Amino acid sequence: MQAFVAKNEFKIGDGCGGSRVYVGVMRDASEVAVKRILVQSEDETVENEKEIMSLIETSRCPFIVNYRHFHRGEDFMYLILDLCEETLRELVHASSIEHLQEHGSQMIWEILSGLEFLHGKGVLHRDLKPSNVLVDITGRMKLADFGISRVLKDDETTIKTFAKGTPGWVPPEVIEAIVKKEKSRFKKKSDVQVAGMIAFFILTKGEHPFGSSLDRMNNILKGNPVYLKKLDDLGAQKFVSWLINHKIDDRPYADEALCDSLFNETNPTF
Repeated sequence: MQAFVAKNEFKIGDGCGGSRVYVGVMRDASEVAVKRILVQSEDETVENEKEIMSLIETSRCPFIVNYRHFHRGEDFMYLILDLCEETLRELVHASSIEHLQEHGSQMIWEILSGLEFLHGKGVLHRDLKPSNVLVDITGRMKLADFGISRVLKDDETTIKTFAKGTPGWVPPEVIEAIVKKEKSRFKKKSDVQVAGMIAFFILTKGEHPFGSSLDRMNNILKGNPVYLKKLDDLGAQKFVSWLINHKIDDRPYADEALCDSLFNETNPTF
């Protein structure tokens, strides 16, 4: 680091558990985001994220945020990553519906491409949501925040672990485990269902296929996408419906979703 000051004028965001994100400058003059976490507040989460990022070698995928360095001090831990312009949530709220419908398929393609890369490495994200997708200066989507991600062993297709995630952005198999107070069974297609929710969020300028925040979790659990018909484009509606299917075996894998005609029409260039 060339320069880093943990003051409010340099703060660009807040994380969970009291973490803060600041702008910093590296010795090569590049700007970075510095995530500062109080030691012991989220030790397990931060260490897990560090291990995940080392495993997937983020610089090899343009759709995963690139982590530069990790430092552990006496009071704080620091994750240093490439600085992005904004989150997908911020971008969607600031954009017109016309812009999102014109460029949305490209954005969705990039998110699914990042997910395909992760799944190819055996990594389940487990916390996909609009605020965990970052947008770089060129407008490219980058998946971020791997604090609760898990890695499948070579012979595994499912991770059985305590149910975690963000309310409204979790698949029914996780909600069922929460209701039953037991461990959840999370698969690659669990991530894909949430990617479908994010696709809908983009194309409708911030709507959710399973309705308002008040009813969302219950509708996900029941497989009741009450807002699906807010998508005027029937091809996009069919695509989102495929991804958010209540039956996990009827959802596509990320690489299968990338072959949909929704993307053939836009001819992504990456």
